[in-house]
Amino acid sequence: MDTVIEYYFDDVSSFYAELDDLLGQPHKDEADAERIASKYLWFMVRFQQDFIQTTQELAMVAYKLLDSNLFLEYSTTILSHLLHAHALVLDASDQQEELYFSYSLLFYAGKEDVRWMKYIVSEARINKQNQLFRKMMSELENPMSTSKMIGVLLSLTFEMCKVTKLRKLDRDMITDSLLNYMFDIVESTRGDEEESFNYQVIRLILVFNEQFMMSLKNSSENLVLKVLSKRVGTTNTFSENLFFMLNRSNDGCVQLLILKLLYGVFTEPSLHEYFYTNDLFVLVDIILRKVCDLGEDREAEALRDAHLRVLRPLLVNTQLRDTPYKRAEIHRLLCSLITPALHRPVDPATKSLVKKILEEWWEQVCEQPVAPVLGVHVKNAVIEGGGGDSANTAVLCSSPLPNPSPGVNVNPKENTNTTTTTTTTTTTTAAAAATTTTNKTTTRSSSYSSSSSSASASSSTSTSSLSLSLSLLCTSDSQRQMTNSPGGSEISSIDGKIGTEPSESDKGEDRALDSSGDLKTQEIVCAGA
Repeated sequence: MDTVIEYYFDDVSSFYAELDDLLGQPHKDEADAERIASKYLWFMVRFQQDFIQTTQELAMVAYKLLDSNLFLEYSTTILSHLLHAHALVLDASDQQEELYFSYSLLFYAGKEDVRWMKYIVSEARINKQNQLFRKMMSELENPMSTSKMIGVLLSLTFEMCKVTKLRKLDRDMITDSLLNYMFDIVESTRGDEEESFNYQVIRLILVFNEQFMMSLKNSSENLVLKVLSKRVGTTNTFSENLFFMLNRSNDGCVQLLILKLLYGVFTEPSLHEYFYTNDLFVLVDIILRKVCDLGEDREAEALRDAHLRVLRPLLVNTQLRDTPYKRAEIHRLLCSLITPALHRPVDPATKSLVKKILEEWWEQVCEQPVAPVLGVHVKNAVIEGGGGDSANTAVLCSSPLPNPSPGVNVNPKENTNTTTTTTTTTTTTAAAAATTTTNKTTTRSSSYSSSSSSASASSSTSTSSLSLSLSLLCTSDSQRQMTNSPGGSEISSIDGKIGTEPSESDKGEDRALDSSGDLKTQEIVCAGA
């Protein structure tokens, strides 16, 4: 590589022009491609102080390489060269700047195309070990690593773990000390105005949890949950930011990773009361909104089912078992997901999840044997999926509505006597649900923050395909109407509610989760991106 020529640039435009000229140099074989890639990397290191100071500027320079004809012709050659001639051999102690830009180019390439990330992983696997992953884990705890180096380590490792399942030898690099170090980083950034670094650390913890869930049969061996159980009360920033990220993010992959960790927390006896009671109220508000707003595509269905899988242990195992919160709204939402008045087929998986929640929570915890929206006992209702007016509910037997239990806000006007019937038509059910919902609502306004810089828009929030009963229950954010419940507060104040200390009376008995409905079986959205 020729480094004797000294370059001077008047402005960023002339710098970019020189980069374009470099990428446009004649090349006839792989050796030329490797030479140009190394020189391009040298330019990045040499002029970083002048033209590559921000994340946007770094992305601009990286995508100049990725979009060039040179990279399109020799993509695997250049990636292999950046990996073996730079990333794997450079020392973080005295060659940190060059190593930083090597990692950055690999990161942007893998983020741009999952096939390139899979290729990087395959090239990094030597003697059945992912040498790149192992090297980065060692550097993550290196006190010599700068904050920007730690940032690119977090991002590259996250993208790598999204597309591959770590083998045991590599997974053993995730130690107690590493996880505690990462949790300490999260707590130390509590007062920072810039949240992106904090979120990068949390995302890596989430994907580590996913790696353990995919590989281990026994959740007690999940190192992330084990470390969390020893840090109850000392990871408040982490727990609060989980809900912030779930509430704000439009990235389906990040949402699913958060839900999987929450599922693990709520099904691990030592962590049943990990969150403050008021934080659980916030989570209920988030789930109510998310389940309503999700669309009908494959990713939306996966996310909806994941929210429902988390909802069951949340209601049964945590403080919410003895501290009622929005029980009527939750029950009405669950019934709306399986009633044929929606004019759409009832997904069998969703139907099974909802029925199990109703049986374990509404019947056993709330001690309410009747489904008011359906007007029949859950176990006696044969709900048939179907579209249009052909859908119906076959009622085997009916019973009067019960008296409302403490914490359940039920309008007395709803408690009209039911009569034995054989078939309830779709239009009657829809009208009844609409009237019930309208009579019981009080106007609320909500405002949600936009997603953080680390989140990408990927989830559909369209609800136009849902029919009358669900659309009335799940109105848009600006028109949302919900019934006040004990301890409730407006959804617009979700962020402000997180992290509030509960009273002793909020604590309740835990209840073990049935092994069915395990979220481990939920397909991770980002794995096939």
